[in-house]
Amino acid sequence: MSMTLDPTTERASMFLRGFLRRTGKPTPELAALFRSIVTESRSVHPVAADFLNHFMDGAGASRTMSLRWLRSFKVIKKAERRNQRRFERQLARQAEQLRDGDSTWLHDYWDARINAFIGTELFYVSRMSLLRSQGSFVLTRAGLEVRVSGTVRHHWFDPYDWDRGRWVYIPRHGFVPIAVGRELVESDEARNFLMESRHVQTLEGTCLDRRWPRRGKATFEWSLVGTGH
Repeated sequence: MSMTLDPTTERASMFLRGFLRRTGKPTPELAALFRSIVTESRSVHPVAADFLNHFMDGAGASRTMSLRWLRSFKVIKKAERRNQRRFERQLARQAEQLRDGDSTWLHDYWDARINAFIGTELFYVSRMSLLRSQGSFVLTRAGLEVRVSGTVRHHWFDPYDWDRGRWVYIPRHGFVPIAVGRELVESDEARNFLMESRHVQTLEGTCLDRRWPRRGKATFEWSLVGTGH
C-alpha cells in the first residue's frame, strides 16, 4: 500500500534531502521534476526556464547571455563599476608619475565576483559568477594635463551547474535539492554548460596636476560600445 504525502510534508522532505549527496529518487522522477519547473516557470522567469531547459536538452553547448537582460540587474552594474574604479585609481596614479611631453601605456585586468540576490531571476540562472575586465589605455601629458583614453573588454561568465550549495527554493516547488541536478548529469540526462556575455566600453579622461593650492583632479567618462545582444 502506498502513502501520498501532503504538500507541506513533501516540501519538508525535499528540504532534508538537500543535506544529502544523493536524493534517493529514481532518475525519471528527477527529470520530471525539472521539466515541470521549466513549464511552470516560463510565465514568471522565462530566461531562467529557458536555461534550465537548455541544461536538460542542450547537450552541453555554451550559451551567450543577453547583455541587455544581464545589465538590467544592479549587482552586475555594480561589479562593472567596481572594476572601472580600479582602473581609474590606477590611471590617476600613473598620470602623477608621467613627465611633461611623455606618453605611456597601461595594460591590466580586474576580476569582480558577483553574488545574485535571492529571489531575482538572475539568482535562478547564476547564483555566483565572475566579471573579468581587461583594459588597455594610453596616457599623454601636456603641461599640467594628462589625457587618458582606452578600451575595456568585459567578459561575464559562469558554468551552469548544480554543484554549489545544498538546495534552492523555487516558487511553487519549495526546496529543491542541488543533488537533483548533479544526479541528472551523472545519469546523462542533463549537461552542464558555460554561460557568458561580452561587451566593450571606451574611456576618455583628464587628470589635472594641481599640487598647490589644491590637489589634482581627475574626470573619467565611460561609454558602452553598441552590441547585437
